[in-house]
Parts: sequence; structure tokens; C-alpha cells
Amino acid sequence: MSTELEQSSAARQGQALVLALASALRTAVYYSPGNAVMRQVCAALQKEIVEQSRAEGLTRVGVHSHSVYVNRARVSTTISTYGRFSSLIGQFNSWGISSLLFMAGISEEELLRALVVLANVPPAQVADLPRKLYAAGVEKVELDYNVPGKGTRSTSVTPIVAYTAAMQLGSELGQAAGSFEAGMVRRVRHVTQAVVDQILRDPVALLALTTVKDLDRYLILHSTNVAVLSTLLGQRMGLDKTRLGELCLAGFLHDAGKLGVDPGVLHKPGFLDAREWEEMRRHPVLAAYALLSNQRLNVSNMRAVVVAFEHHLNYDLSGYPRVEIKNKLTLFGGIVAIADLFDALTTARVYRGVNPTPPEAIANLVKRSGTHFDSTLVKLFVEVMGIYPSGTVLALTGREAGVVCRPPALGSPLDRPMVRVVVGKEPGHVVDLNERVNGQYVRSAVAVLNPSNRGQIPAVDPATLSSFQ
Repeated sequence: MSTELEQSSAARQGQALVLALASALRTAVYYSPGNAVMRQVCAALQKEIVEQSRAEGLTRVGVHSHSVYVNRARVSTTISTYGRFSSLIGQFNSWGISSLLFMAGISEEELLRALVVLANVPPAQVADLPRKLYAAGVEKVELDYNVPGKGTRSTSVTPIVAYTAAMQLGSELGQAAGSFEAGMVRRVRHVTQAVVDQILRDPVALLALTTVKDLDRYLILHSTNVAVLSTLLGQRMGLDKTRLGELCLAGFLHDAGKLGVDPGVLHKPGFLDAREWEEMRRHPVLAAYALLSNQRLNVSNMRAVVVAFEHHLNYDLSGYPRVEIKNKLTLFGGIVAIADLFDALTTARVYRGVNPTPPEAIANLVKRSGTHFDSTLVKLFVEVMGIYPSGTVLALTGREAGVVCRPPALGSPLDRPMVRVVVGKEPGHVVDLNERVNGQYVRSAVAVLNPSNRGQIPAVDPATLSSFQ
């Protein structure tokens, strides 16, 4: 009997919390933070959060499948509350998140600031919500892309939203002055979690976006691409979601030390001389210092520090910085090192005589396998990417040409990816090179073309392809 009463009380408490949140968000749209009505609804919401936190230690309000959850328990609605529940569900969908986490001890003032930001963010700026909350001094409200309840899937955050949020945060990091303000790594963790969620839903959803190359924003794109590529490799290895989140965070922050490198050296368009190389090689150590400053030393933060220090160390420890104690490279350090070099090689650089194609970058990794890189990790990376990674421009049989847009399907040959036709009878049509008719392949790759590697879909030089038209 007591158990039934406790469950009934918890249900009423959950419903009161949801209604208080819906009311507070709606009020924040119309009233200023100093308004008495606004402060009254905020105080009511904080009271419910305190009660919920007292019972379970935290307060998570989530939305999935047009239902509302409080700490994974579905909250039932009635005819009288349906309108407010639906309004809250619509609000969550507009933010592109699945739940809000209110941490224990949140003050009424901080909650008020959070409500104002959440209720008034323009639709075009929802990907920037973590930064806006941080700028408003909100540290005890977290946006979550995990799905409340078991055995469900979230579909609220698109690959482009996740990738763009990472790019925007990368832009902020690029404007820092060699150190991290308090809370920065925590904000990065929110964004990288969205990346992990996307990869768990569709392992290649973000892969095509890593072919975006822009010399003017290289550092921003590079950090995001390395995070995505590292997470894809980690997933191929079977890492669980927690470790994938830590790996994604480490990949995103691996080049943090470059914020402290002399800008004249960092942005030099040509080759570096001996003195400049010494300056550039400081960045792994600078990264360790930057990430350790003003940060709580938890497991994920420390793994990011280690990866930033290790990513140029090499599997056989022949790289930099030089270390006195000879030890093995960590798993995350080895993964990020592979993703780092692949993305760097597939970005066009003006000082190279010929820029490598993605297959040539894969060949470079294989050549260094066992010395610079763990051979097992290289093998798995090739399986993830295929012989022709996304972004590769291929000449095809039948006087066609196209851009690889997805790796081969599981179980298909590694040289049989999905290709978007650029030149041929059906421009824009996606074809599968593994397609057969009467046992014969319909199309095959006959050559790898080497256009400039700029743009989401690499630009194809018409002169190069004239023979296929």
C-alpha cells in the first residue's frame, strides 16, 4: 500500500514539475526577468526542481514520441493539462533536444536566466543554445540529446545541426587567447555528445560533411572533422556511448595547443623553417597546459589532455614531444592521430605541388602502419572509410564521373562505394558501385581524379573531365 502511495505521490510531483516548467517558459516569452509574475513562476519551478532533486539527486525533463518524462518516468497528461504538455513538447522539438537536466543546487536567479534564454532563442540560432546559456552565466542547466526511456531513438537533431554546432564552438575556441575560460570544456562536451548521438543513429550521416574543406577556416573544420572521424573509428571498435563521448571530446580538443602558437607561424602559407617547426611542435605541450587550466580533473578531461599531448607522438614514440619514459600510446591517442593525419592530408594546401586524393591519404596511413600508427587501428579505419573515402572523385566506366558520398555497404567490397554522379546521363543520381546485373557490375571505378578539395562536394575541373563527356 505504501509503495502505491509513493508512486502516486511521485506521479503528482512529476506532473507539477512539468506544468511549472511549461508555465515558466511561456511566461518568459512575454515578461522581462524583473517582472513580478516572471519571478513568481520561476520561484514555483525552482521549488518543484528542489523537491525532485531531493528525491532522486537530479531533475531531468525529457520529451520523446509526444510524451513527457521526468527522470525516465513517463508523466501522464489529462484533458486539462494536454495543452500545456503539447506546448512543452513543441518547445523541445524547436530546440532540437530531447531533455533538460537541472543540476542540484541551481539558484532561482540562474534558473531565471536560463528560462529567458531558452524561451527567446530564435529558430535560426538553436544550434547556438549551449553558448548562449554559458554567456548568460548558466552552468547548472544542461541540454541533453539522450533519449528518455529505454529502447528508444532520438531523431530531433540532424547531422547538419550537430556538425554546425561543433563548427560554431570551434570558431569560439579559435578566437581564444591560448587558454580556456572556466566551463569551456563542459560546453564542448554538450556539442560532442550531439555528434556521438548522430553517429550512433547513422554511422555515415556526418561522414560526408567531413569532406568540407575551407583554407580560411581550416582549424575550425579540422577539429570538427577529427572528432567525427575518431568517433566513427571508435564505434567500429565497439566502444560504448560513454567512451565514444570521451573520444569525441578528445578529438575535438586535440589541437587546442595551437591557440598558443605564434600566429605568424600557425598561418604561414608555405613550408616552415627549423625555428618555425620548433615553435609549431610546442602545441601538444601547450594543449596540455591549456586544458588543465581552470578545469575539473575528471576522467574525460584527463583523457582529452593525454590525447592532445600524444597525437604527434607516433605509435613507436618517434614523434614529438620527446618523452623520457617509454610507454605505449593510449588507445584514444592512436585513434585521434590517424584521424588527424587523414583530414590534414585531404585538405588542399597551397605549398604542396600535388595535393593527395583521399585514396592516397589512405595509402599513406597504410604505409606508416606499425611505425607511426597502430596497424590494427589503421586496418579498422580503412574498413570504415573504404578504399575510396567520401569526397573522392572517381572516373567511372560508361564515360561517367562522380563523387563518393557513402562508404560501401557492410559486407560489400571496400572498392564499391556509393557515388553521386557528376558527369553522365543522370547528374545528381546516387549509384551503388556494388550493383550487378546478370552477375556483372553495372559500373566500376577506372581512375581517381584529383580536383581541388574545396567545398562540400569537391569542385571538378571541366577540363579534367572533358574526355568523359
